[in-house]
Formats: sequence, structure tokens, C-alpha cells
Amino acid sequence: MNTPAALKAIDHAQALGADLIVQVGDFGFWPRGNGNSGQKYLRKVDAKLATLGLDLWFIPGNHEDWPSLAKRPIEDDGLRTITEHIREIPVGHRWTWGSTRWLGIGGAPSVDQHLRTEGVDWFPEEEVTEKQVVAIIAAGPADVVVAHDAPMGTDLLGRRYQQHLDPWERDSWWPVSAQLRADTHQERLRRILDGVKAQRWFHGHHHVRYSSTITTARGDIQVEGLALDGEPLKELTLLVDADGVPILDLE
Repeated sequence: MNTPAALKAIDHAQALGADLIVQVGDFGFWPRGNGNSGQKYLRKVDAKLATLGLDLWFIPGNHEDWPSLAKRPIEDDGLRTITEHIREIPVGHRWTWGSTRWLGIGGAPSVDQHLRTEGVDWFPEEEVTEKQVVAIIAAGPADVVVAHDAPMGTDLLGRRYQQHLDPWERDSWWPVSAQLRADTHQERLRRILDGVKAQRWFHGHHHVRYSSTITTARGDIQVEGLALDGEPLKELTLLVDADGVPILDLE
């Protein structure tokens, strides 16, 4: 939870004329936070949204309280209500803006799992499962995916994580088991990308702003990664239209 960063991002969205904020994970849903800090965070973010006349939907990241999310009912529109102005997009939820089909896929593996405690600040539910992959693909095509993790195949992440090498050969401080889980998760998401025939993919798990393409038999697929709080606002936000096409040169 980073309340000042969240409030600045909301101000930025309002200044750009956004109609809705879609946050791509690690939003900070920790209602069981120490000293009621999680509830205070949600109240402050909701109050800012109310003041500016905005709503926020978030994709759950690996750093969320997944069991607490699961206790919230899914409403008739397919979303979970967190506060009056904050909704959560469950894994596999689909919606349509105009003629464009959107798909939400939260979750990613925590490479620092070995430093966390299961049931306290790490939860197995954070990863997209094989069963979910099959169900998402079976549900049919989607044009735009909003996810927390990236699909396998972007040049930047391939170089960053040395994915051309076996995990035990990489120059990394993360355990080999964590790197294997991370690779496997990206492969699962790549199967989804191919299976639903998506044309665009937005994510935030890897904490770096980049634009990349993945070449498939269907052509080049655009992948956009966003940075994390603390980076310049232009690195961690992106204004897009209802088709998922970035709107550039606004300033």
C-alpha cells in the first residue's frame, strides 16, 4: 500500500481526462493490514475517486490478500465490489467496450516467496492455474488482455531474465525454483494470448515501462508493460481508448 502514490496517480488520470482507471495489479488490497492500515488506505483512495468523479477497477497482483478477495461476492456484472468506487476484476472476467472484447487475468508468482509466510503475506492463489488457462481459452476470443504478468516472448523480458538460458545458468539472485515458476507462469499466459487471439496485452508485474511486440502466426501482438510507484507518472500510467489503443502526445 502506497497511499501518496495512489492519490497522485488518480490526480494524473483525472488531469488526462480519463473516464475510468484500470490498475494492473499490486493495488494494495490488504484489508487485514496491521493497525487497520489496509482499511484506511481503501477509504482514502475511495474518497479521492469520489472527489474527482472517477471509478477504479483493479487486476489483482501477486501482492494482494487473495483469501479476503475470494470472500467478496462476484456481482451480476462479473466484478467484485470493494468500495463504492473500487471494483476488482476476477481472473477470467470479460467485458465489452464498444465492439472490443476485454479480458482480465490477475496473478503472478512471487519470486520472493521464500522470504514470505504462507497465509500471511503469500498465498498459493496468486498464480494462474492450468485449470484456469483451459477455462479462459475455452470461453472464446478476446481482443485486449489486462493482466498482472506478461506472456512469454517479449524481447525485453527475455533479455532481462536471461530466458535463453536454463535457470541455474542465469545471473540471478532469485532461487532456481522461483525462476522456474516465473517462466512456467509466463508460458501459461502465452498459451492464453494465443488461445484467445488477443491483439494487445497490458501488465505491470515486471516494474518496467516498455512496449514490445510478439510475432505470432496472426501477426504482431502489442505488449505494454508499466512501471511501479516511485517512477515518473508517464512511466506507470497509460491512457488508452475503448479499443485499447494508446492515446499519445497529450501534453
